[in-house]
Parts: sequence; structure tokens; C-alpha cells
Amino acid sequence: MATDKPCKNLHRSPSPAQCMEHYGCIYENNHLITLLVDPESGGITDANRAACEFYGYSIRQFRQLRICDLAADRTSGVQEFVDKALPEEMDGKNRVFIDRHILAGGEPIDVEVHTGMMTMLGKNCVYTVIHDISERVRSEQRLRESEERYRDLVELCPEPILVYSGGTILFANKQTERMFGNPKQELIGRRIEDFFEEVYFQSAEHNKLKTTGLLKERFRIEQRLIRQQDNRIFDLEISGVPVIYEETKALQLVFRDITESKREMERAVRLQEHRHAVSFPLSSKAVLEKLYIPARTLSGDFFIFHKVNEEQVIGFIGDVTGKGITAALNISALRVLFMDSLSCTQDPVQVLNDLNFKALQHLGEDYVAGCCFLLDFKTGRLKAAGAGINEFLYVPRGRGMERVTVKGAPLGMFESSEFEEKILPFESGDRFCFYSDGMELLFSTEELGREQSNLLEKFAGAALQDDCTWLSLNIK
Repeated sequence: MATDKPCKNLHRSPSPAQCMEHYGCIYENNHLITLLVDPESGGITDANRAACEFYGYSIRQFRQLRICDLAADRTSGVQEFVDKALPEEMDGKNRVFIDRHILAGGEPIDVEVHTGMMTMLGKNCVYTVIHDISERVRSEQRLRESEERYRDLVELCPEPILVYSGGTILFANKQTERMFGNPKQELIGRRIEDFFEEVYFQSAEHNKLKTTGLLKERFRIEQRLIRQQDNRIFDLEISGVPVIYEETKALQLVFRDITESKREMERAVRLQEHRHAVSFPLSSKAVLEKLYIPARTLSGDFFIFHKVNEEQVIGFIGDVTGKGITAALNISALRVLFMDSLSCTQDPVQVLNDLNFKALQHLGEDYVAGCCFLLDFKTGRLKAAGAGINEFLYVPRGRGMERVTVKGAPLGMFESSEFEEKILPFESGDRFCFYSDGMELLFSTEELGREQSNLLEKFAGAALQDDCTWLSLNIK
């Protein structure tokens, strides 16, 4: 059989011994799994070492087998192999096909078979090279199963989902039909702009999406779209994540309809603005200047004034935990609780005690920071008590500003909270400044005691980290 000697460069017709030496060099020592097959009988006339190691047969066993004996499909015959393996119409081209073989131990294996006709040792045979592609087949199967699971999950998702690349839609789930008003098959290959007009898009992500159709990181943006076929308005929260779809870089876009929640938000904003547009109840006694600037659409800050009688006004400045609709609901609840407390007492400390008890009962894990104060214009005195908003400013006419501290934990935090009260005299020309903690992030104590116009200058271009509320009461 073959030897491991190197091939010689022959200058004349080789002898049989030299042919065997050449055969051993190019065939037996080849690391590729190689078989020689008789095209007439289908018998395996030879197999190299790599084939013996791969299939688990000795060379003697191989020579007793036909090529169809290796096939996993036992109905497969020699002619089927010949039809796939021999070049058609003698065009001289090699053939490549996929098959499934059985190893000597009974294990099925996926193979890629490369065949071609050649003369070896004076005899025509099918030169057959086998590649083990079982791992590739398993990977492709896993990929197909993964894609099928992806499609099943996407179809079950209650939100519209698109796969979007290069400005066109590559995939759409069933839920897109409700939003787009077209069968999902009609969306493929078209643009979102073919169905909707854009009214508003937030942030720079949209510009990147419009120009390239791709973003490198996941994102979330809000957009208002108008459907062209019926002018229906959709307020959408669009979440995107980069994906590879059918070997193409793309974005998976999930659309959540927030139209109704946006309307609720707008109603809540209008309600907040209306409530904060109030003037001081006893306008003949004091002038109110205020700044109310939410860090987001809905603020967690609020303030309340209530006229007790013609000589007294009780006020409350507060900040609830959370933002958005939750904060707005908590503010509304606290206003109701505050007015209920006033039916029993107008003393700031007693009001805070009552509100603390009610907050523990009704607000759960949410807290309310606040400062309650009573202006008595008959006696010329201010009473103030703190619950999380623990300082305010007293600016007497013609004298230096004073920072007043009133200790106390936020409402709803502790059942046994104690609230400190301070009493200050006032007269015409004096000022009191109350503010939420968002103001303290932007201004020093000295700045907070200045006029409203000075504060407005600093707000221009400022990036707010929290809601800002500032009240200045100028005593007449």
C-alpha cells in the first residue's frame, strides 16, 4: 500500500512502483476524508487513513462495502449516488451535494460530498472527498428554531413590532396591521413615511434613524404620527434595539401606543397650571411672586393657599416623591387631605401631625416633603412648621436676610414624627421666601432671598435636576 516517501518529479513514464509511491503521497497521506468508488458497482475500492478514522472501518471492511451502505437512507442505491456524483454530460465539472451517512458505530452524521471522475492506478473511479458538516447543520437547525421561536414570540406580542433597515421595513408582526391599517405583507420593502406623517420627534436619535436607518445602541423615543389614510393621531413610545435579521444589520422597533396616557398627561398639566396660577387670597395684605418650573412635563412640587378669614391665610409648599401621573395623583390626594385637616385646626404643627397620620394610611411608600405656614395679619405674626422642607427665608425691610430652620421628617415616613414650629413677627415691607429643594440645587441661600427677576436670569439655559418652586410673600 502507500508509503510516506515524498513524490519524485518524474521526467518519463512512471513505473508501477513509482505510481504506487505517487498514489501514497497524494491520496493515502491526505488529511481529507477520501474514498475511491467504482462507478459501475458502487463498491468502495479504497479509503485513506482519514476515512478509516472518521467512519470507524478498517480498509479491509471498506473494500467489502458499497457507497450506498454508508447512506443513512437504506433505500438509497448505487444509481442514486452515481446520478449525484458523476459530472453531467461529461462537462468535467466536479459535483457537491449534501448527504447523511452512518458511522460504523451507528451514529448518523451530516456530510458534504465533493466528487469528480479521475483515473487512479489505470482505472476510472469516482474520487470522493467527505466533509463533516454535522456541527454546521446543527447550528443551522438551532438558528432556524431560534428564528421560529422569535417569530412566534413576536406574533404573540400585543404591541406592533417592525424590523427596519436602510429606511425600509423588513418584517412586521400581525399587530402592525391595526396601527398601519394595511396587511403586514404590504408593509415589507416600504418606508414608515409611506403610511404616516411625522408631527414631532424627540432627540437626535430620530435624525440618525432617518439618515442611516441604524443605531448602534438601544434607545427609546416618543413620536406623534398621523396616519395618512384617515388622519388618525398616534402618540407612540418607540423602543429600538440593533439586531441581525437575515444576515442584515437592522433595528427591531416596538411601538407602544401612549395616545390616551398623553391625553391624561396633558389634562393633568393643564390642571396643575390652573392651580398654580392662583393669586394670594388676601391681595390687600401681601403680594405673591412665584416661580414654578417642572423638571419634566408633570411636577412633583405644589403649593396651596387657603383663606381662613379676613385676617389669616394658611399656606403649604410641598414636594411628593415620584414624577408624572403618580406624582399628580398624590398631589391631588394631599390637597384633599390638607383641606380636611383644616376643618379641625389651622395650627401648622397640628396640620402636619394630622397629615402625617393620613399619609401613613393612604400614601403607602410615597412621602411628602412640605412646610406649612400661617400668616396672621391681625397680630403681625407668622407661624411655620417643617416636614422635610426644613428652611425658609425671612427678609425684614432694611435689614439682613435670615435663614429660618424648622426641623421635621417628611410626611408619611415615621409614625412618631415631631415637627418644629417657629414664630416670627412681620410688618409692612418684610418678605418671606419658601422654596422646594430643587431651588437649592441651583441657587445659594443668598440668591434665594433676592427678587424674582434675579432668579429668572439664572434659569435661562439651566439643566434642571429637580422641580423648582419658589414663593415670595411681600407684606404690604
